[in-house]
Amino acid sequence: MKLHRTRVFLRAYGALPHRLLGAATRALMRAERPRWAVRAVIAAWIRRGRIDLAECEPGPWPTVEAFFLRRLRAGARPVAPGLVSPADGVVVGAGPIDQGTILQVKGSPLRLARVLGAGPAEVAALQGGRYLTIFLTPDGYHRVHMPCDAEIAEVRWIAGRLFPQNEDALATIPRIYERNERAALRCVRPDGGVFWLVLVGASLIGGIELCGLPRAAWARGRAVAWGRRLPKGAELGHFTFGSTVVIAGPRDMFEGPGPAVGAAVRVGERVG
Repeated sequence: MKLHRTRVFLRAYGALPHRLLGAATRALMRAERPRWAVRAVIAAWIRRGRIDLAECEPGPWPTVEAFFLRRLRAGARPVAPGLVSPADGVVVGAGPIDQGTILQVKGSPLRLARVLGAGPAEVAALQGGRYLTIFLTPDGYHRVHMPCDAEIAEVRWIAGRLFPQNEDALATIPRIYERNERAALRCVRPDGGVFWLVLVGASLIGGIELCGLPRAAWARGRAVAWGRRLPKGAELGHFTFGSTVVIAGPRDMFEGPGPAVGAAVRVGERVG
């Protein structure tokens, strides 16, 4: 059994200095020397994760972080009709929004007001809608794309911790998506419908970055207007380590049943 996924370790994780651990990990991920060590770590990561590099832009990658943030080749992920996945990963939650709540692993309820940093009227507007939660695995692609044509009207930074988000952690640590650092994006479709994309920071680096908007401009204690229009499939941001994306929107945004919990999804695949 892996120590970092045991109940004892995960229960004790809250006592660890999350920001200090993140700073140390970030320094290692961004180190360019010794070159042999960087190349060895990347090679081992590719072997262990059985990563298919044929769909990625070629290296070399000067740092482990550069490899982690590798880009896809043009055309590697065709964009399907309908609502599409914003990220590569595994579905860890999906279903209806009822009484302002969604469900975490094993049915643990989460309050949308806290997950989104939203007010009562904004939460009430989602009643009867649906949500989809995608965990980006450490071996996958870590850039986040628009699931449909929309304007990102505003960004809300919600300060928090950096707990792990693997299945064992979700089953052991309560309300992770209410407690971890988040960037909640309020998005408006061309028909005026409002939905939310929430980027949830994870353990260690936990880095959330948005394309074209420096972190210092949005990671503050109030909502920040953005007004950026992006077409479906366009890149909107990335994580500098594994993390999670939550989509929450009205029922008419999801035309089909969507993927089941446990299903693997990829950027551009239809999920609703």
